[in-house]
Amino acid sequence: MKTPTMMKPLSFAALAVLLAAGACLAAGPEAEGKRRPQFALTFDDGPGVITEDLLKLLERRGAKATFFMLGSSVRSRPAVAKKVHDAGHLVANHTDSHKNWFKIGAGPDREKILAAEIKKAEEAIVKATGFKPSILRMPNGYDRPWVREAVKKLGYKFVNWSYGSDWTRTPEDKMTAEYLKATRAGKVLLLHDGGGKSREKTLRIAEAVLDEAARLGLQAVRLDELQAGPVPQK
Repeated sequence: MKTPTMMKPLSFAALAVLLAAGACLAAGPEAEGKRRPQFALTFDDGPGVITEDLLKLLERRGAKATFFMLGSSVRSRPAVAKKVHDAGHLVANHTDSHKNWFKIGAGPDREKILAAEIKKAEEAIVKATGFKPSILRMPNGYDRPWVREAVKKLGYKFVNWSYGSDWTRTPEDKMTAEYLKATRAGKVLLLHDGGGKSREKTLRIAEAVLDEAARLGLQAVRLDELQAGPVPQK
């Protein structure tokens, strides 16, 4: 899960970093007008109990997503992790055990611990799916210069999100409205398919977001396919 302090859209500086990451992750050039405006749905902490239902929803809607998987969750549900990959979604690294990096980050062994967490998760993902991830999101959205440098050395691209709040106590109707408001071209939305006592809310919000995306003419794509740069919206 993520900390409430990261609930609001990214600051200008953080958004600039996100868009820079988007430029790195963009697919090859395509003639303008041939693609619908895009956004990205991303899911953290899985695979979990609802992941297979989420895959069915995404398939029905013709949508693709990115799943930031914990190594520990992959070892618990390797077959589900493989289903995610086989369905054409992007599998990404969320470290192995969702440690508290706000605490670890102040310690002397932080780079060593982070490298071990990333590699252990990577090994679990490769074993389950046959795919080696190249994108990383830190637990709790932890973002520091030393993390970006360490992640880069390990061959990963660092990505966070534009909006997410499904780990908070916000009433579901208000939360859903905020997700719909955030469903815009170029945005990266965060939800969770793992962790917590119940994730049924995630399914309902994801479906509402896809309804809104259809209304707006937006296409849900994997992070490595997200168009670089913002797309003007009214």
